[in-house]
This record gives sequence, C-alpha cells and structure tokens, in this order.
Amino acid sequence: MPENSQWRVVVWGTAALALFWASSKIRRWLRRRRPAKIHPKLQKFQPTDDDFAAKRRVESEKIVATSSASSLVGYRVVKQIEAVFVDGFRRPEEAVEGLKAVAAMKGANAVIHVRHERIGEGRYAASGDAVVVEPVDGYEGNNESATV
Repeated sequence: MPENSQWRVVVWGTAALALFWASSKIRRWLRRRRPAKIHPKLQKFQPTDDDFAAKRRVESEKIVATSSASSLVGYRVVKQIEAVFVDGFRRPEEAVEGLKAVAAMKGANAVIHVRHERIGEGRYAASGDAVVVEPVDGYEGNNESATV
C-alpha cells in the first residue's frame, strides 16, 4: 500500500470510531429520557411520579416548623415521636420535603435536627427528629398560620 492510502485508512477508521461513539452516546441519552418499560401485568401497580409528589406535598404541608437546631423559636417541644430518614431524592429540597411528609405520617407537626446530604450518584438523603410542638403562650412572633 502506498503511504497516502494508509493515512486514508487511518483517518476513515478514526472517523468511523468517533461516529460510532457519538451515536452510542446519543442513543443512550435518548433512552434515558424515556420512561421505564413496565410489564403490562404489573402496570396497574405502578403509580406515577406525579402521584408520589402530590401526596408528599400534601403531607409535608402538615408540618408547621422545621429547624436544623434542637429547638424552634416560638414553639415548645411536647413530645418526640421518632427519628426519621429518607433517601434517594434528586434534589436536597425534595429530600427535606420527603422528610416532612414521613414525619407528618407518623403524627408529628414539626421536625428538628434536620440534615440533608448527598449520598452519591446525584441522590440526596435527609434525616431529622419528628416531634409534636405547641406554640408558646405570649410569644409575639407566633401566628397559627405562619411557618418557621
């Protein structure tokens, strides 16, 4: 083979590999955008993400106050229910909202010692203590509809 044709083979081979690599990345990106395929017999048991988000939002609205400290300004801790932990959320805000929802389902109306952290691969976890609180009498900043 002459020198010129060897370079053509190398260039065309490199271009073919680059095209193959780019097409595989595009196919993978397109595949990730599609929803997961659920077996037809199991689809009736598969709730949508919107159902979970709506339920989580409704439950988390029952929480009147949250704090990363051990106390809440204007509230007195009446009873500690349980330490709660959630993980697998895409954003820290979603993790805290999920934490509030779990605490509300356990009968709490506040969460103290709230912490959230990244657990790897773009997922977040949150933890805290679910507690029942009541407003402190005579505190000017208290408003029944306000959240802290």
